[in-house]
Amino acid sequence: MPKLSILVPIYFNEQNLPTTIPELLNTVRMLPPDMESELIFIDDGSRDGSYALLRQAALADPRIKVIRLSRNFGAYMALLAGLDAATGDCISVIMADLQDPPEMIPQMLSEWRAGHKIVIASRSNREDAFKDRIFASIFWWFMKRFAIHELPKGGFDYILFDRAAADVVRAAREKNSHFMLQVFQTGFPFKIIPYTRRQRTAGRSRWTFSKKFKLFIDSSIAFSYVPIRVMSFIGICTAFLGFLTAAYYIVYWLLYHINIQGWTSIMVAVLILGGLQMIMLGIIGEYIWRTYDETRRRPPYVVSEKINL
Repeated sequence: MPKLSILVPIYFNEQNLPTTIPELLNTVRMLPPDMESELIFIDDGSRDGSYALLRQAALADPRIKVIRLSRNFGAYMALLAGLDAATGDCISVIMADLQDPPEMIPQMLSEWRAGHKIVIASRSNREDAFKDRIFASIFWWFMKRFAIHELPKGGFDYILFDRAAADVVRAAREKNSHFMLQVFQTGFPFKIIPYTRRQRTAGRSRWTFSKKFKLFIDSSIAFSYVPIRVMSFIGICTAFLGFLTAAYYIVYWLLYHINIQGWTSIMVAVLILGGLQMIMLGIIGEYIWRTYDETRRRPPYVVSEKINL
């Protein structure tokens, strides 16, 4: 029988798990009788009671499998750890806060069976806080405009995909990337199902601004050449303006024979150009760091414990 693996990254979700685990178990009961399933929870270094709850649930139900990482490696690496352990013919990813409704999984599964190797639950509306909606809108607009034009407008964090796409992502094993965009960029036929993302009802999100900003930088560099092109464009424009300014002063001196006084203008030009150069060096440094990080061949994650695996 075909098998579905559901991956759930966990990070400080002690307050969510008493609701999340029963709801996901209820969801797999709604699957067709000819479909096997497994729930893989990846504890990404939580320091609350999340692992104790997962351990208790896994000992009571063999369909629940738990991976505990030695420390916090980030959501992307946690999902990669779950992907390495998944044995399903198709894999679904859902967050533990259940802002994405798990009851959509049977519908997504039916689309997979219809031949769509990637099924995306795209957010047509969000009940999140205003600042979260703004950041998400900017992020997905940028990625759609400058990286992957086929992306759904509202973005997505909720997906079901075929084993073929999973194998491509596993083979790449990138360290500073975006899991969902990696799956999407495999190029397999996809289906988009719109939904409204619910408001968080329990616990506090650990998705801080610094983590969001890092994800934005990682995704921009991993999937878009825009940062490098912007640097080239700024350099060309700055050089052009410099030549125009020089030509203006030469003509001014030739026509009026007036000495050009310019200590202030020189300092302003030096400071502006110096600032632009530092920004450009910073962007180049981001690329170099990611290249260096990939070549070190350190393990993307370290597993400390497993249950039912």
